[in-house]
Amino acid sequence: MSYGLPVLVSDIPANKEVDLPADRYFKCGNVGDLRKNLESLLERDLTENEKRDLHLQIAEKYNWSKIAEQTIEVYRKALSA
Repeated sequence: MSYGLPVLVSDIPANKEVDLPADRYFKCGNVGDLRKNLESLLERDLTENEKRDLHLQIAEKYNWSKIAEQTIEVYRKALSA
């Protein structure tokens, strides 16, 4: 995703937290659904807007510097309580 490549993931709860478009999920354990969605995904390329949106989503939601700062703040609050 961070490279602007299309992804297809199962619909387990952890993957649903990534907030992808509905057509990027297949029903977990359903080979037919995986095949259908994979064929659909391979039929088209990501638009430039989709690539940009994925890149921005990754940069914002999975910014490790920001996550580290938030983690440190949690520790500070816990130590001061």
